[in-house]
Amino acid sequence: MHDLGESMGQDGLNSRPPVWARLKGRILSPLGILLIVGMILLSGSVLFVSHGTIEARGFCNTCHTAYYDSGEYAFNDKVGMKKPAGILTGCAECHPQPYAEFKRSAHFATQKAARRPGCPNCHNEPHSIRDWYAYMYWQPAAWTKVQLAAHDDVVWEQEVRPDLAAKARTKFAKSNSGACHGCHSEAAKTWRADIKAHKQAVQSGKTCIKCHFNLVHGEVPWPDKDKQ
Repeated sequence: MHDLGESMGQDGLNSRPPVWARLKGRILSPLGILLIVGMILLSGSVLFVSHGTIEARGFCNTCHTAYYDSGEYAFNDKVGMKKPAGILTGCAECHPQPYAEFKRSAHFATQKAARRPGCPNCHNEPHSIRDWYAYMYWQPAAWTKVQLAAHDDVVWEQEVRPDLAAKARTKFAKSNSGACHGCHSEAAKTWRADIKAHKQAVQSGKTCIKCHFNLVHGEVPWPDKDKQ
């Protein structure tokens, strides 16, 4: 017969370690630690890939209460442009003022709704996954200022807006306003070659952005536009 004393301690309680203690020993074993680290890395990889590329447009709503419709600013692939790589949605969450301006613009209210552009149609070099990771976790000074501007209109108007406008205009000028040509063409009946200013621009090689700026976002002076 089993001796009760072998399984009972001096205080009359079971001398076997409690369940949590036995589990703790297994979890903290080398294999247990390896499994936990593996699960964390796997979860982090899935999170990074889905959040970094934002191909699943509802992903942001998992953590963020969105006040916008991603369809309003996501890339429009019906306008004859090549889909850029990188983050294609999520623009409004970090750039609320430009998004609000876009919704008040003629580009948003166009009668050709099927061709209405999204942010990356014009800003066709969206943040890469590497850039996104740097912004979110390394917090460079420029990004910190953008974050501050999202809640401070003075910083936005006086510092961030002029800087971003200058960068965007430089890119447009260097690309010969390639983003404009993606939507505006004679074939799509969204550009007229018979307009006098257009004829002069074609003859002189003047690119669209030199005349058509401050169309979508708030006005920013461009006194040195002819130098670029």
